[in-house]
Amino acid sequence: MLQDKAGNMWIATSGAGVYRYDGKGFVNFTTKDGLNSNIVQCILEDFKGNIWIGTKDGVCRFDGKKFTDFPLPWTRTPITSPFFRQTVPQKGCMPPANKTVLSMFQDKMGNIWFGTQDEGVIQYNGKSFTEFLANEGPVGNDGFHHVAIYNIYQEKSGNIWFGSYRYDGKNFKNFPQEENTTKASDTIVKSFKDMLEQKSMYSSANMVVEDKKGDLWFSHACRYGITKYDGKALTHFTDKDGFCDNIIRAMVADKEGNIWIGGVRKDAKGIKEGCISIYDGKSFRAFSTEKLSNSAIESLFVDKDNNIWIGTREVGLYRYDGKTLTAFTEKPVNN
Repeated sequence: MLQDKAGNMWIATSGAGVYRYDGKGFVNFTTKDGLNSNIVQCILEDFKGNIWIGTKDGVCRFDGKKFTDFPLPWTRTPITSPFFRQTVPQKGCMPPANKTVLSMFQDKMGNIWFGTQDEGVIQYNGKSFTEFLANEGPVGNDGFHHVAIYNIYQEKSGNIWFGSYRYDGKNFKNFPQEENTTKASDTIVKSFKDMLEQKSMYSSANMVVEDKKGDLWFSHACRYGITKYDGKALTHFTDKDGFCDNIIRAMVADKEGNIWIGGVRKDAKGIKEGCISIYDGKSFRAFSTEKLSNSAIESLFVDKDNNIWIGTREVGLYRYDGKTLTAFTEKPVNN
């Protein structure tokens, strides 16, 4: 989800394109309107007000009037250096079978970063592209490492995080190796050496959130829970610490400093249901999802007024204003 400069909400869907909500009604944009795919993964507004749509087939850019397909370069060259290697895209290179763009971000310098499903990270400076290919992770049949970049975030200090990889403008690093100690409530990691041995957990970070203190929160795939990094130490949390489940689908920090965590769990009958937990800096507490019809939580977003928007897998969109949970099921005004 995204709130643009005009206050409109943009909502991505997995099959119905993208919706724009102006506070009164919804407008639906699909391939009929120029999108290259109706399976939308991410949305970005750049400094000029253009809306970028990342889909399973690449990227489209919306200038307020029309959508334009924005082809990304794809380079398939050997990999020789740690974490990611920088490459110069070659003209005429055949694109990979999977062109899915999972995340987008514009940094403070105006560069736009695209996180892909299999092809690492692509940087666009407004004129040319630079591609950073993964040097670790699963190796496909093509002999290349494939690392999915689900989230891109720039912290206040200027470092850019791609999952658990930190980019300082020159080099990529995993969690800072100069730090010697970590804390773990679940005793999963006790030192950086142990953390490296648990590399599958920390390299799988799929969301990054910064709270009011400047602490970074990472959610992990494969039921690994959540990790907080305060610049010196790592603290790992699992459902044993009070949040609903280790399968984390969404995470966001509100303007009051609370961390909202959305996921999916199984009830007593083994049926999957959505769940939301809130961390207030001291402990986790459950947020009632009774009105969400037990649907998996797929996305969380905080708007300019500190409303919490909740995207679900099957039952639509909700907004929580601190007191009332409102469901949005309106039909698009352009249909």
